[in-house]
Amino acid sequence: MKLIQALLTVSLASAAPLSSRGKLFNSKVRSPLRSNTRMPNVVSRASEVSEATATEVVPEPVKEKWGYAAGSAPMGKYWDPLGFSKDKSESEMKRLREAEITHSRVAMLAFLGFMFQESLIDRPLFWSPEKGPIEGPAIYHFQQVAERFPLFWLATIPFFAFFENKRARIGWQDPTKGGDLFGINEKYEPGDFGFDPFMAYPYDNKGKAEMKQKELNNGRLAMLAVAGIMAQELVNGKTVWGNFGIPNLVPPHGPY
Repeated sequence: MKLIQALLTVSLASAAPLSSRGKLFNSKVRSPLRSNTRMPNVVSRASEVSEATATEVVPEPVKEKWGYAAGSAPMGKYWDPLGFSKDKSESEMKRLREAEITHSRVAMLAFLGFMFQESLIDRPLFWSPEKGPIEGPAIYHFQQVAERFPLFWLATIPFFAFFENKRARIGWQDPTKGGDLFGINEKYEPGDFGFDPFMAYPYDNKGKAEMKQKELNNGRLAMLAVAGIMAQELVNGKTVWGNFGIPNLVPPHGPY
């Protein structure tokens, strides 16, 4: 009997851990099933979020319209009697303005060259002992300089080529990379290629606008003035100062 009681006690004691293990096993088996019931909800929410983000449209930044420096009175706000700007795109208008500013700067330098060189006609900047000083109106000085110094104009080619190449790289589109052949870059401001040795260009927007107006007005005036000087010298063969009756503006300078 004692043996039977002992066996029953051992069997009951061993039965308790088995039941607890069974409960743990059942809980481990049931937990994945319970988690699987939640997976469709998680997937549906993720799909809703992805669809919402996909339907959102990011607005493109507003592109500011390029403002033309129109010049000043008396020609009005924008003077174009021949209609060069009619039906022109922004790139084409920038190319026209680039040409106008470039010719304006050349004309302003040319006007100073006419006035300065012809004022030193008796002691010119370009002088040689063999052929003497340069004489006559400035429209003929180009040929006289070439006669005295044949390599002078060739020496200026690298100087001009450097700035022309820089201007083309900054302002023009690259046709080898899909750009237009004569297209202007969108962010390029005509005439502004970073050359300001005297630091005269203002930093504020108001000062920049005023400087553009001054350059445009003086450049247009210089183009008209140089055209008038050249026409007058071709007609009567006199210098600017000769037409005014003033032989020399400043005292004699030069090598002798």
